Amino acid sequence: MSNILEKQFLKQRNDFEKSCVERDKKYHFPQGVIFETDIAYAKDKNKAHRLDRYRPKGKETQILPVIINVHGGGLLLGNKEFNKYFCALLSKKGFLVYSMEYRLIPDCTFFDQLRDIFLAMDFVKEHAAADGGDLSHVYLVGDSGGACLATYANAIQNSKKIAKAAGIKPSELKVHALGLISGMFYTTKFDKIGLFLPKYLYGKQYRKAPFAAYVNPENPELLYALAPAWLVTSHNDHLRNYTIRFEKALTAAKKEHEIVDFPKNEKLTHAFSVFEPFLPESHAVIDMLTEYLRKF
Repeated sequence: MSNILEKQFLKQRNDFEKSCVERDKKYHFPQGVIFETDIAYAKDKNKAHRLDRYRPKGKETQILPVIINVHGGGLLLGNKEFNKYFCALLSKKGFLVYSMEYRLIPDCTFFDQLRDIFLAMDFVKEHAAADGGDLSHVYLVGDSGGACLATYANAIQNSKKIAKAAGIKPSELKVHALGLISGMFYTTKFDKIGLFLPKYLYGKQYRKAPFAAYVNPENPELLYALAPAWLVTSHNDHLRNYTIRFEKALTAAKKEHEIVDFPKNEKLTHAFSVFEPFLPESHAVIDMLTEYLRKF
């Protein structure tokens, strides 16, 4: 069964990459952004360990707040190129944006993906000042699976207990706020995601492992460790219930956050601001997200 699933994962990945070619035919890269691609953030020459850098034109002499973007794709697929339009629009709001690649399931584990996040964060910590970034205002923004990774990365940074359970040394780059778009926060619920994904993410014996207590993002230790968070979903987001449930947990924990829930609209599907970044509602998401981040 596992071999069959892994073949399905790889087929989904190939189909996604083909769809990206067609998607790029209908979009044009926004003007007014300096874009540099495929910068290695590790020395191992792994193609997954690369990032892209975005900076608004005309602000070359200004020190800008920093966003690190983690792309979505259910942890199984996706790439930084898919997020390039979204990241360019973020940058135009006055941000130095780094959009990172990372390894994908089943080629690695969830913990490996988090290690990639921290490698990229260490790179940003070392290079952001020279790139004109303000390290006193750094934010993690992710959509879908990327939002899940951003949440757990931030929790591991701020909780020695969770870091020890994960067996990961986090980056020391301080994250001041999170932007969580259609987050895939839950990976072990009794649904299409939770039925097959956990053993690939955490290992076959994950229920007996030290990290077992934290696969539920509503764990108090995890919630209390999080930076202020801005969340967005929509009526037509197939993972809307994940964001609604997670937001209730943040509220119960009295954690600083805001949520935006767009009403019924067939165009506003899962992570629409990334999938369809030029919609008026997507521009509204970017406006609200960046306005929130600038508070911290």
